[in-house]
Amino acid sequence: RPPPPVPRVDLLLALPRPLQLERILPMVSQLGVGTLVLAGARKVELCYWGSHLFREIGGAERTRALLVDGLSQSGETAVPKVVRAKNFRRWCAHELDVLFPRNQVARVLAHPQRAGLPPHGRVRDIVEPPGGSAGGPSRMLIAVGPEGGWDEPDEIELLTHHGFTLITLGERVLRSDIAVVSLLTLAHDLVHTWSNRPTPSAESVATVAQPAEPDFASLV
Repeated sequence: RPPPPVPRVDLLLALPRPLQLERILPMVSQLGVGTLVLAGARKVELCYWGSHLFREIGGAERTRALLVDGLSQSGETAVPKVVRAKNFRRWCAHELDVLFPRNQVARVLAHPQRAGLPPHGRVRDIVEPPGGSAGGPSRMLIAVGPEGGWDEPDEIELLTHHGFTLITLGERVLRSDIAVVSLLTLAHDLVHTWSNRPTPSAESVATVAQPAEPDFASLV
């Protein structure tokens, strides 16, 4: 019997509060995620990493049970792979390209639209990565920050430096679970259409490969 297909959307999530993480895990697997990266960030409190979900005894089993609970609702069986990136900057430097090659994975950075900054893009604007058809199905990795967004400007600049395209759901600051559900839904809808789209031009590929960095100096 062939293994179940792996969802073509991955999630990089700044680690939320333990109780909120318990709510999010079934949502993530129900909507469909191939790999879930739980990341440290400046607004992530260190005590969150002491959650019972990360304990050596019983932690992995409890995490898997929450993911399976979501799968049972959706009727799917592909359990997401869970990766921890407590030292986020180091993980970006050494692990990001290994897990999510740029030519196969569109990297997307979600962040609230701030007044005074150029308009961010939307999920629908993301172009399929150029190596998707040759190296396997193209994928999308969405980075969702802590409540209140990623730290400005350091974490935004770190992620855009690593090829993430800045997008937004608007000016409202959303709870992590609301942002995750909204973004995963939009991402799956877009990825589903990629196979029916014409091959992107060299100009559009270059635009995604080299996202413009936001001008935070204008806020000072």
